[in-house]
Amino acid sequence: MKSRLKLSLEIAVRFLLSKSRGNFLSFITIISIVGVSVGVLALLVVTSVVNGFENELSRVITGTQGEVLFYTRASPIRDREALEKKIREFAPGIEAMTGSFVSEVMFHGPDGVAGGVLEGVDLNTWAPVISVGERLNAGGSLPVNEGEILLGSALAEKLGVKVGEAIRVIIPFSSMEEDEDQGFGAPRVQDFKIVGIVHLGMYDYDSKYAYAPLVSVQRLVYGEDQDFITSFRIKLKNPTTAQAVGAELSQHFGFPYRVRDWSQLNRNLLYAIKLEKAVIAVLLTAIMVVAAFNVISALLMMVYEKEKEISILRVLGVRRRDHFILFAMIGSALGLAGTVAGVILGTISILILRQNRFIDLPAEVYHLEYLPVIIRWTEWCAIGVMAFVICFLATVGPAARIARRNPVEGLRWTT
Repeated sequence: MKSRLKLSLEIAVRFLLSKSRGNFLSFITIISIVGVSVGVLALLVVTSVVNGFENELSRVITGTQGEVLFYTRASPIRDREALEKKIREFAPGIEAMTGSFVSEVMFHGPDGVAGGVLEGVDLNTWAPVISVGERLNAGGSLPVNEGEILLGSALAEKLGVKVGEAIRVIIPFSSMEEDEDQGFGAPRVQDFKIVGIVHLGMYDYDSKYAYAPLVSVQRLVYGEDQDFITSFRIKLKNPTTAQAVGAELSQHFGFPYRVRDWSQLNRNLLYAIKLEKAVIAVLLTAIMVVAAFNVISALLMMVYEKEKEISILRVLGVRRRDHFILFAMIGSALGLAGTVAGVILGTISILILRQNRFIDLPAEVYHLEYLPVIIRWTEWCAIGVMAFVICFLATVGPAARIARRNPVEGLRWTT
C-alpha cells in the first residue's frame, strides 16, 4: 500500500513539473494557484481587519466605561459605600470599582459652544478601572485639583482650545432634584483650566467627554459639597464574565438602578460588525469556490495533455483507485500551494498594515481614525483548512471520472 502511494506521489510530481504543449497547462495551473491564494488572502485580511475593528472598539469602551456599568436613572446615589459593599456581595468576581458623577453640560470655547458629558471622577479609585490616563496626549496631565479639566481630543478641536487655556462649563440645572416651589435650579457656570487632552480612540467619546475631579462636578451641580454619585464603573477579574455579572446584578437591583455590561453600551454597532463579518466571509468563500473550479479545469486539461501517459499506466497495471489517488493528489497540491501562498501574502499584508497606519478613516463615520488589524490564529487555521478542503472536494469529481476512463480510448487517440 505504501509503495503504491509513493508511486502515485512520484507520478503526481512528474505531471505537475512536466512541460505541456504550448505551456497552456502551466498557465492554467498558475491561474488555479493564484485564484486560491487571492481568495485566502482576501478572507484573511478582511477577517483580521474586522477583528481588529471589533477589538479596538471593545478596548475603547471598556477603557472608558468599565467592563460593567452600574448607574441610577433617578436620584443620585447618596450612600455610596453601603451600595458598593452590597454590589461586591452579589458579584464576588469584581477586581476594582470606582464611583463617578456624570452630568450633561455645555462647553463654551473660543470657536463656539458644544454639548457633551462632564464626568467627575474619583482619582483614588479611577486608575485600576479606567484607562483614560494612559491615553493622554503629550504635555498633558490628569485633573487633580479643583477647577481643572481633561478634554477629549475632538471636543478640544471643536472648541478651539489647548492645554493651559480656560474653558467655560455651563450646566442647565443646578440640582438633580426638582423644587416644588421654584422648579429646577438656575443654570450654573464655571470656568475650568484645561490640564490635558485625551485621545480615547473612538470619535463618539473624543467629541463629547470631559473629565474633572469628583468634588468639582459635585459643587458645580449642587453649589456645595455633596458626596453624591450617579454611577459605578466596574472592572472584573475575568473580563469574559461581564455579561453574566451584569445579568446577576440586574436580578438583585431594580429601579432606579440599571446594570449594563460593555457589549450592551454599543450593541447595535457590535452586532453590525459581527453581521458584516459573516456576510463578507460567505462572499469571500464564494471566491475560493470559484477558484476551485480553476483547479477542476487544470485537472481536465492535464488529462487532455497526459492522455497517452495515463493509458500506458493503466496498461502497465495501475489500478483505477491509484488513478483516483494520483489526480486527487495533484488537485490537492494545487489547493495546498494556493493556500500556503495566500497565508504568506496575508501575513505580510497584515504586518504592513500593523506597522504603517497609512489608511486613515473618517472618525465621524467609522468611529475609529485608522484601520486596526488583529490576527486570531484559530480563525486563520480554520480558513486555511477550509480552503484546502474546498480544493480537495473539487478534485473528487474529475479524479473519479478519470479513474473510470477506458485506457484503450487514450491509446487509440494517440496512434
